[in-house]
Amino acid sequence: MKLENQTLLVISNEPWGDIWYSKHNWAYELSKKNKVFFINPPIKWKISNLWSFKICIDDYSESLQVLGYQNILPFTRFSLIYKLNNFIVSKKIKKWLLNNNYKRYIFWTFDPYRFSNPQFFSPLFSIYFRVDKYRVQKEKILLKNIDKLVVTSKELLKDIIFKGSVLELSHGISSEEFVPTNTINYEKGYFLYVGNIDHRLNIKLIDRILQEFPNERFVFIGKMYNLFTELSQDIFYKNKYKNLIIHGVEHFKNLKNYIYYSKACLVPMDLKIHGNAVHHHKTLQYLALGKPIISPIFNDVINKEEYIISYKNDDEAIEKIKQLSHVETNEKVVQRIQFAKQFTYEKLIEKVEQFLT
Repeated sequence: MKLENQTLLVISNEPWGDIWYSKHNWAYELSKKNKVFFINPPIKWKISNLWSFKICIDDYSESLQVLGYQNILPFTRFSLIYKLNNFIVSKKIKKWLLNNNYKRYIFWTFDPYRFSNPQFFSPLFSIYFRVDKYRVQKEKILLKNIDKLVVTSKELLKDIIFKGSVLELSHGISSEEFVPTNTINYEKGYFLYVGNIDHRLNIKLIDRILQEFPNERFVFIGKMYNLFTELSQDIFYKNKYKNLIIHGVEHFKNLKNYIYYSKACLVPMDLKIHGNAVHHHKTLQYLALGKPIISPIFNDVINKEEYIISYKNDDEAIEKIKQLSHVETNEKVVQRIQFAKQFTYEKLIEKVEQFLT
């Protein structure tokens, strides 16, 4: 089945905004040849929702629209209320689509928490794109009701049961990410981290790195939250280190400019945290611009020594950073870029098309 001139409902557990994850990138790439409705998580419930239902549409482009709505019933742990709300909201969105002449569409969800019964939408078929381990009851219901399953790693099949067709597909990279488009305000040659700045980071390792390399600059780009320990608050809120630049959130499409001017990219994740051991979402963006990546050993297929400078423990991470200038070559830069080109969305979409045929 060709994914061209189709209508797709992309259901996301993350809202549309400056921070993009897999679901945002897939919606954007699919919209180049299709009509895509990106369905945001529902807005906060209020009592007036009981007697009114409203759909809001924001245009990202002519072919990509963000659909917002509110739940009729409040989100609770009671399964009966959840099922009733799921049924009502699904039918109301379906009615809105019909009223706007969208009768045939593909249900493509990244969200394990809602719309567990895709058949309420009467789609051509349904796909669940699993990019993380969730372990919630609603996901088990969803897995019983979807037609196709796509996972970004074999690791994501170990904790679920699904009896239908499965496609293992790597994370993707847009062909737009291989060339920077703008200059930035920082002098080139810094170490870069891009991602959420939260409890999932290896805070003790970050503290050691900042101490060991006082003459290097470290730029962290991302949203800060869930920093509960005293050490993490000292580092990120109280400016413990002068060589650390907290940049804040940057729009996804601007990240390539910051990657381009960096010396190397860090992935200081704590692999003991649930879900952290599978992969790092920004790896392909780093490789697309030829950057060395200093990273723990993930389960991901991309975790290959010729492309990733991997470490087994914190001491080894420090040594890898020290050795970086001695091991980096122009040949490695070219190899990383060529490797990343295997995972462009154009190629991944072709694999999905074969899977759907």
